[in-house]
Amino acid sequence: MLGIITEYNPFHNGHKIHIEKSKIATSSKHCIVVMSGNFCQRGEPAIIDKYYRTKMALLNGADIVLELPVGFATSSAELFSLGAVDILNKTNIVKSICFGSEEGNLDTFFEISKILVEEPPIYKNYLQQFLQTGISFPNARLKSLEAILNKHLDFLAQPNNILSLEYLKAINFLNSKINVKTIKRENAHFHCEKIQGNVASATAIRKALYQNDINSVKNAIPENCFDIIKNINYENLASINNYTQILHYILKTSSIDNLKNIADVTEGIENKIIDNIGFKSINELILNIKSKRYTYTKLSRAILHIILNITKEEQKDLKQNLNPYIRVLGFKKSSSHILTKLSKEASVPVITNLKNAHKILDKRGIYYLQKEILCSDIYYLYNKKNIEYKKQLVII
Repeated sequence: MLGIITEYNPFHNGHKIHIEKSKIATSSKHCIVVMSGNFCQRGEPAIIDKYYRTKMALLNGADIVLELPVGFATSSAELFSLGAVDILNKTNIVKSICFGSEEGNLDTFFEISKILVEEPPIYKNYLQQFLQTGISFPNARLKSLEAILNKHLDFLAQPNNILSLEYLKAINFLNSKINVKTIKRENAHFHCEKIQGNVASATAIRKALYQNDINSVKNAIPENCFDIIKNINYENLASINNYTQILHYILKTSSIDNLKNIADVTEGIENKIIDNIGFKSINELILNIKSKRYTYTKLSRAILHIILNITKEEQKDLKQNLNPYIRVLGFKKSSSHILTKLSKEASVPVITNLKNAHKILDKRGIYYLQKEILCSDIYYLYNKKNIEYKKQLVII
């Protein structure tokens, strides 16, 4: 059984190619996907909700889609990867994981992964020295690794390579027996904003959709996904700016101490945000306070966590105790036997019905599921049409 970790924000041809090649690379007939829910790792709402994206995945090679809880999905690459790998590990039926990377060669990552898992004193010393210069954590980590290994590691600056490294770290940390494969990412670069040919980055597709340029994405996504997307009201696409008024309210009714308890609100970010309280949009706020130390993504996550009230304490608990349940977002009817097997074999409760979830979850599981529901309801405030409890499993 193949496991894939993704966001599908939104699903495009590159994702379909990845599923197909991953099945070949791992000799797998079936695929279980762990997908971010309504909020994503860069600190933004998914442009299209998790149920539409689940349907897209199921129509294009996935057999079951599982939700990566919001506390993991909106975190740094380290916690994002740990939460996702933990879910696949806890299924007890996933035997292989395959991810895309710009490097395309696992050997390159193993030596680095060992250093980051063990964190020897020389690494910690270098890291502290570079952080004191005022650069961001990702850059400080990269420079520390280069100093230890005495070679350039420019490839680690690529987003998918960073995630590849974190997947390996998570597998080592969990002592998982899941086999690992990687496929070289081809054609469109992760951050490329132009659509050329039939493979484009999700960044480029989102940009086109926000501009209501539906025709430009037609060749870059599967036809069945285009049929879904073209019927969406483009005035209601989710954007972080949809939550500007909510953020204003929270900032005006919260103390500095409360803000300091929010995940990723560190290094005085709370003061920078308050000093720019007159912002007209969240994007404007981020651009006003962005710097070498406060990267755009770092600020996006901090601000999203303020909106969702995701705390440092919750992130600490998730890192230490990991996932208390597995939630199914959708499955193929032809793969119902896999869902049955998952429900029997998984080492944590498997949720297929929100209304009955409290019967199988412990207190901690109920807490995080309620958190998920609340965050999804906040997501749907932008169009005022949906409530999480009313949503059904996607079955095709």
